[in-house]
Amino acid sequence: MVLLLAAAAVVAGAILVAAGRGGELADFPADVAPFGLAKVTAADIALLRPPKSLWGYHPGLTEEALAVIAHAVSERDAEIAQLRSQLAQLPPPAPGGEDTCDG
Repeated sequence: MVLLLAAAAVVAGAILVAAGRGGELADFPADVAPFGLAKVTAADIALLRPPKSLWGYHPGLTEEALAVIAHAVSERDAEIAQLRSQLAQLPPPAPGGEDTCDG
């Protein structure tokens, strides 16, 4: 009889949780401060060591760091493309100009 009551309590608890009446997990603040990298340099990326959690790296902070890095790389790609297009629009150098070396 006791096992039957325990099984019924477990089934009722599972039904309540499945129906959304089991409560919510608490939202705890992060243990470490966000990265806050305004301008990402190669040194920042080389020295980046995401904080470790119980299993692997802290997922939230690692995702944030990767998003910052991806944003910085895409900004630099856009700047490089713009500079290349400006360079392509320049007139070609005149033959025998300043770039010739006498020697």
